[in-house]
Amino acid sequence: MLKTMPAAEAKNKFGLLMDTVQREAVAISKKGRTSAIMMPVHQYEEYEQLKLEKLRAHVREGARQADNGQTVTVNSKEELHQLLKNL
Repeated sequence: MLKTMPAAEAKNKFGLLMDTVQREAVAISKKGRTSAIMMPVHQYEEYEQLKLEKLRAHVREGARQADNGQTVTVNSKEELHQLLKNL
């Protein structure tokens, strides 16, 4: 379970927060709602790597579709936004 710390407490106990974040992710809440997640740098790097791998897979799939003549025409920013949203 993700630990949660109110923003005011995070501010007042920043050193403790930093020590905790070295071991595990911590959610920072403001007015009862999570507004940020702090995590160990190795977890962030893993997350970024996963995002990059997913993007590369989409690019490879798009290239394969283009090679097979499977293309789409986009006539507006809205259509492009909708197309990208569905990826």
